Amino acid sequence: MKHTTLWMLAAVACVSMSGAAIGQTLKQPASVRPVNTEYYYIEDEPSPSDVAQPTVEGSKDIVVIGDCDSCGGGGCSDCGAGFRLFPNAECCERWTLFPPLPRCFTLTGWVDVGATANAQNPASNYNGPLAFNDRQELQVNQIYAILERKAQTDGYGWDWGARIDVLFGTDYVFNQMTGWETYQNGANRWNNRSQYGLVTPQAYGEVSYNRLAMKLGRFYTIMGYENTQAVNNFFYSHAYTMMYGEPFMHTGGLLSYNGDVWTLYGGLVNGWDQFDGISDKLGVLLGAAYTPCHGQYTLRASIISGEEAVDTGGPYTPRTLYSLVFDWHVTDRVEYVIQHDLGWQEDAFPQGRSAEWYGINQYLFYRLNDCWRFGARFEWFRDDDGFRVTGRRAGNPFAGGLAGNYYNITLGANWIPSLNVIVRPEIRWDWFDGNGLPFDDNTSDDQFTAALDFILRF
Repeated sequence: MKHTTLWMLAAVACVSMSGAAIGQTLKQPASVRPVNTEYYYIEDEPSPSDVAQPTVEGSKDIVVIGDCDSCGGGGCSDCGAGFRLFPNAECCERWTLFPPLPRCFTLTGWVDVGATANAQNPASNYNGPLAFNDRQELQVNQIYAILERKAQTDGYGWDWGARIDVLFGTDYVFNQMTGWETYQNGANRWNNRSQYGLVTPQAYGEVSYNRLAMKLGRFYTIMGYENTQAVNNFFYSHAYTMMYGEPFMHTGGLLSYNGDVWTLYGGLVNGWDQFDGISDKLGVLLGAAYTPCHGQYTLRASIISGEEAVDTGGPYTPRTLYSLVFDWHVTDRVEYVIQHDLGWQEDAFPQGRSAEWYGINQYLFYRLNDCWRFGARFEWFRDDDGFRVTGRRAGNPFAGGLAGNYYNITLGANWIPSLNVIVRPEIRWDWFDGNGLPFDDNTSDDQFTAALDFILRF
């Protein structure tokens, strides 16, 4: 570990937090996005911090989507200037394609379709290391289905649950698991096309007793802030930190405890994005989330450590990553998030040289009403040794291996004319400070993109 790196990160984080605190004067109750659940403004059920909270002078109570008088004063139709996608659905209720299934199972999902325009118009149509909108074209990113029975004890007694997620679309290439969608050497099994494929990112069973729950199978990671599911993220594009610095999924077991203010996690998993590898090594996954009774902020910390492959096929050496996320609802309309990740892998290069990657992400969100939200993201991600950032899809001219700093500034909005519809426009500027040119088919150190996607929930 480089001690100077840690001191630098600490200093940057302190400056970022102090700047945010000076720039905001109001306080708000929270509607914190739970880990690995639907995004905070479209939750089917309220998170623990969505309960009634003390109102600070100068602020208003949070209005959760579903309050018919909250958008324009005239009901849900006013959210979309008179637009109702499903006019026969009751006001402020989400329409579902499938009725409840036997034994309390439900079948839900969404379709996410988007397009990206690149100002440099690369000949390959690839947007360098960007993800999931990695190509300058119309993409059906996700046709996503969830078959689920939730384990619900309300804190008392036993219950069981199960879930399987199926994703078809261009996002498949970022969500494959070694030994399942691919062979142990990384070759595709059934996904023989580079643009579209099928994956099952989650398939697990769950047993709950009082406030404890045990999950067994394959499931999304608890690390970080952004994740795969389109409805969980404010922006269409993703941060480098999520794409290249963190695992996506795990296979194994995860025990959780859901307290009044603390949520604790502990588990043993078969490493990063691996179902059956050439060498299967158990890793330790730990996490904690703290939300005080007033619900104004949430602090989450997680760590994973174990042996991981340096390259496809090995060798396997120790890798550790920790992630810290502070989610602060400054007012009833303003939310600020800061995230810091740091990862390293021993003996990643010849002569025993280790690899290191780290960064800081900051997000600022403003809720105009239940139908419009605006957001900004500023990210600094350093691939200290050119070990993590690559072009994941076959045919991408960007092959990675560039040591340096990746930056992005993203500005975007969410328009929600119906509980079934989310429209996410964004503009984004990326630039690179290091050894090489990752953009415009390896000819430029910066890139400007504009993107728009449409999510239809069913």
